[in-house]
Amino acid sequence: MSPAEPKPSKLLLDECFAAADDRFLSEWIKFRSPEILGACLQQWLADTRPWARQQLVNYLAMDLNFPGHELFVKRAYRHFESVRDHEILAHFLVAFDRLVRRTRIAVPRWDRSTRELIQDEHLFARPNKTVIPETERTGTYGTGKHQRAFPLPDIRNKPKNRLFRHRTRNFLRRRVWRYFRWLSYKNPTEYLASISRALSVYTDAEFKQGENIIDNWSLMHACYFHSDLLTFTAAHTNLAPGQSLATLSAAPYRPEVWQTAEGATHLINLVRDAQSSLVRLWAMELLQRDHRQAISQIDMKILVSLLRHSDARVQEFASQLFRDHQGLASMTVSTWLEVLQQSDRSLLPVICEAMTKHVAGARLENSQLLLLATAEPVPVAALGLHMLQERHQQRRLSPTELVQLSRAQCAATAEEMTAWALRQLNSDENYSVDSVVEFFDGLLESMRGAAMTWLEDSSSHGHDDAVLWSRLIETPFDDVRLRLVDCLQRRTTLLNTDVNSLNHLWCSVLLGVHRGGRAKLKAMQQIQAAILRDSRQATKLLPVLSVAARSLRAPERRGAIAALASLKRGNPELEAAIRLHLPELQWGS
Repeated sequence: MSPAEPKPSKLLLDECFAAADDRFLSEWIKFRSPEILGACLQQWLADTRPWARQQLVNYLAMDLNFPGHELFVKRAYRHFESVRDHEILAHFLVAFDRLVRRTRIAVPRWDRSTRELIQDEHLFARPNKTVIPETERTGTYGTGKHQRAFPLPDIRNKPKNRLFRHRTRNFLRRRVWRYFRWLSYKNPTEYLASISRALSVYTDAEFKQGENIIDNWSLMHACYFHSDLLTFTAAHTNLAPGQSLATLSAAPYRPEVWQTAEGATHLINLVRDAQSSLVRLWAMELLQRDHRQAISQIDMKILVSLLRHSDARVQEFASQLFRDHQGLASMTVSTWLEVLQQSDRSLLPVICEAMTKHVAGARLENSQLLLLATAEPVPVAALGLHMLQERHQQRRLSPTELVQLSRAQCAATAEEMTAWALRQLNSDENYSVDSVVEFFDGLLESMRGAAMTWLEDSSSHGHDDAVLWSRLIETPFDDVRLRLVDCLQRRTTLLNTDVNSLNHLWCSVLLGVHRGGRAKLKAMQQIQAAILRDSRQATKLLPVLSVAARSLRAPERRGAIAALASLKRGNPELEAAIRLHLPELQWGS
């Protein structure tokens, strides 16, 4: 401990331990005194709280480079070995593997045949033992009354240092692996569970460099003991001459144990839960080699979790299992929908292809089909639309259900979906302004474009519907509004020969909202006259006047209000209809 660091508090340590405070571990690693560490060890090991056990697991997950903790690690290991605690010993196995890390060094070699100096690469475990700082001891200089004390230099612990000498580390690795090796013969079931727990603890940080893979001595024994590419010594695992890690294949210790049904279960769990890609790849290799029948019937919930895995290789593995799964034909619709919802988007084409093959549209309810058709991913939306169209041929969807397609989120299918939905709504029994206007207010530009194409078609019910046009002219979407104005311009030009046509009148008024002109005032007067002649025209033309009454241009606004006032005076029965379209309009006494 350097002089600048405060002295750790034993009182604070005891309080944190008693209160199950997570600060305990950060305080614990500050202590170096064998007396304090030994006394706390007995209290810690006797504590039966899950919190105390978890603190030990967290401690073993840290880099074991805390000076003075050799005593604690050795005694703790001996305790758990004596009580045969497989779970904690699995964490010790990983921690001891982490203690040894070799680096590549270049060793020059003279080649007599070529008379050249060749640099050969070798793996070397550099000495990196932790050293207890000596700042608590002091030296003196001077004599008598002039004697002065001074601290000895602080030998700081380097970040890459670890506990124990290499000889002791190698012994600890052999000892913990010996425990699991004996367990594989005494109780194979416990061995599978324990070694699987240990394998799931390894992280990708343990394999930053290629040589780090074979530095994990116990891992190599458990997973690649029978590999012809490796040679084992009492201290290290080495590649055989001329071999490469790229061709390393799974060859576990006691392979017959891993070939059992229990072994398949643990391997599947490792694919799902292992924290290192090396262990996941090893487990997938064994499953494909020894358990084809088991993985073809894998539980669908587990398969869904594999499809959602963050590792792309696990997702690819799961997608292949999904294609070959024997239970797809009998899988429930709710499970299919869950798979679609929870899988990665890159796998959706595979799942949709399988769903098309194994699921008939008749098994899905209308609400489920609509949910698929309005989904955002392209494969899901295309599948939903296809099934929905088949359903509509067999049993017609209601206008309310068809309108729900306006909530589509997939731009790739929105155009086709909108065109199809509007064709179904384009009949006397299904058409209504409130239904079709939802597609013009859709959030997807392709949907709004398809709706405008339908509106411009002379065969559509909305083509000559003044109420619909008056609703659309107030749209907040520029692409719709500009296209409406352009269409109104063309229509007023085509109808110019028949100025008495009602279509020409309301088109002129709506166009006038965006563009001034005296002709628009005359058109409003003609609309007023047409309603007075035939009050049945009010339903169609009053919405047009209401749009003009809200115009930003004063002439159009005054002309529309004057026309509405004349209508009220000429036919008092129209007041209720006028109030319906313009509730904010106040009449004078």
